[in-house]
Amino acid sequence: MFKRVHFAPINRIYSPGSMPSPTLTDSSLPSSSPGLFTPPPEEDEYIHAVYPRTPYTQAMDLYPEYQEYIAPKPLQIHVLLAFAPNSDPAFDYDLANSPINGDGQYPIQAFNDNATSPPMTSIIILHSLLSSEIEVNSPSGSPLTVGDVLSAIYRHLRLAIHPVEYSNLPDGERREAVDAAYYVRCGAIRNSAERLAEERKGIKRIDLLMGCSRFMGLSGTLDGPGVWELNIA
Repeated sequence: MFKRVHFAPINRIYSPGSMPSPTLTDSSLPSSSPGLFTPPPEEDEYIHAVYPRTPYTQAMDLYPEYQEYIAPKPLQIHVLLAFAPNSDPAFDYDLANSPINGDGQYPIQAFNDNATSPPMTSIIILHSLLSSEIEVNSPSGSPLTVGDVLSAIYRHLRLAIHPVEYSNLPDGERREAVDAAYYVRCGAIRNSAERLAEERKGIKRIDLLMGCSRFMGLSGTLDGPGVWELNIA
């Protein structure tokens, strides 16, 4: 089971020198329940938090005493990986397909840029619909690149789930949605032999997302710069 994760509303986004029109912007993390906010946690919860941000922007006005914990962390995520709730992602990427190396808007070299600044060699990505975390580790110990992160997400989602994992899905709409995502994904394969081969592999982790496979970016969390939330649509 996952430990409790506190999500941050602000991503520090950077565009390295190889990217057109370098920028540095702030983006707000969306609430899973629009219009609601979470009261500030007790002070002792912040002993472990190295990337502290208020869960929702409304809390800043309603809980001014909470601002003492809002110490900006000098960590930025690449613009190609960053979640911006009020705009489209930097590039279109369907997680059901293998990672792309360029889409015309950004040069292929951009996917070889460091994923974060300062550079990191490993991160963990979480999503509430996935029963296991996505571990992203640098294969050579060098800084993670944008391509490393996207490839790791893709590989994780291509793994078949264990029968026990499927049996643990709640009965009803969720299980039906997972089944439907599996049939739609396999049905999209035009070659009959390839489609049959894919069907025999069973339900994969991508199907646990219930048909939502558009990559919307990563959000920072209060559990530190090494833990991120996957946003999809």
